[in-house]
Amino acid sequence: MKTDKHLEEKSIPALLWLYARPSMFVSLIAGLYGIIDGIFIGRKLGPQGLAAITLAFPVMSLLIGIGVLLSIGTSIIINRTMASGNRELAKSYIFKGIHLYLLTAFITTICGFFAPQIMQILGTGTNEYIVDLSRSFVSVLLFGSVIYMAPIFLNDLMKNLGKPKEAMFAMIAGTITNIILDYVFIFIFNMELVGAALATITGQLVAFILIFLSIRNHSIWAVKRDRFNSKYMPYLRIIKTGFSSFIIQISTMILLLIHNRLFLFYGNELYVSSFGIIGYALTAFWLLINGFVGGSQPIISFNYALELGQRVRKTLKISFITILVFSTVYSILFYIFPDQIISIFSQHDVQLFNLTRRGFYLVMYALPFAGINILVAMYFQSIGKSKTSIFLAISRVIFFMLPLILFLPKALGVNGIYLIVPLSEVGTSILSILFLRHNLTKGKIYLTARSDNENNNTSQA
Repeated sequence: MKTDKHLEEKSIPALLWLYARPSMFVSLIAGLYGIIDGIFIGRKLGPQGLAAITLAFPVMSLLIGIGVLLSIGTSIIINRTMASGNRELAKSYIFKGIHLYLLTAFITTICGFFAPQIMQILGTGTNEYIVDLSRSFVSVLLFGSVIYMAPIFLNDLMKNLGKPKEAMFAMIAGTITNIILDYVFIFIFNMELVGAALATITGQLVAFILIFLSIRNHSIWAVKRDRFNSKYMPYLRIIKTGFSSFIIQISTMILLLIHNRLFLFYGNELYVSSFGIIGYALTAFWLLINGFVGGSQPIISFNYALELGQRVRKTLKISFITILVFSTVYSILFYIFPDQIISIFSQHDVQLFNLTRRGFYLVMYALPFAGINILVAMYFQSIGKSKTSIFLAISRVIFFMLPLILFLPKALGVNGIYLIVPLSEVGTSILSILFLRHNLTKGKIYLTARSDNENNNTSQA
């Protein structure tokens, strides 16, 4: 592993530029798979195809959540361990993460046999054709989950192995493969959602192969045998560290499930299609924000481990301002150009256009608050306060989403369903800022940098 001396010496803006830029790019490239699927499916199969893949969103969200849990959990622990100088232990944690990944991938693959039953439940209330389309997509995705989750799991690890460019090129190659095969499978071979799923899995396979080739001779594999033991605490530590990210992703999965059910109850399949288009349009935002936050994570966790509180505070401040500016600009663009964005996915259904445009106006104002929530969750993960991060993630569901789900649809109908997410993000951001402010003002490590503490100790001596 390369030296991380620059993490405690280089200027914070330069570090954020160095780490966040490739992280955002890799995150965006990795997430283009889903957006590209949505574009091809919407243009080929219309609203029914969009409704079918929207019903499959919760399964995709679950697989992504597992990959993110293991990737972030392993990476943060590795970063802290490297900061303490114990590189052999850091190496062993990579293997622990791989063990967990293989176990979860085996379980999700077995779930592929139950795809018909899963989609029958998720698609209750819609027609059989849409359910069948969803089933075909989910079956391929689950059977190929060991490949689908691999680049997601390896993304953050590649940064800690000093190979962010290799990860970026791997993701680009995978995305290009996905685009080409999407067109071939969906438009030429008429394979519908099976083609979209196969294109996605094949693209992820290309990315994984390139990542593996770039790290197969890395010194990380030269780990002492005595690190391979059956103790379960390291595995629990990885899960605990990444659990809040998993909770956030799972809450998204639950939210998708509930939204689909509510749209089918208060409306019809066209509302599900509309919600799918909005989800695709927002995907780029989530990917870029998560990429930026992922880039700031090693800076925060490393400097926190060295008790360089001022550098942690400065990283957080710059990240906070950047996210607010970016999310505000993103929201404004969606307010100004909704028709142009919707036309990427659907061109001929006027009713779908009108529904989606109205949904945009109800959702977009909350993006700055959502960005704050992602940053605060990552911050508490990075400094080892996973319980706080998990509490905030659970609060988003229990304190805000559930009450709004029970109240808004009855009061406002379909418009109330669109408002559940943005109002939940606003409420959670208020709670997150309160927790963050308390931590920054009450936490002793943030009052002074390590150098200040050393000076005080010297004067006292």
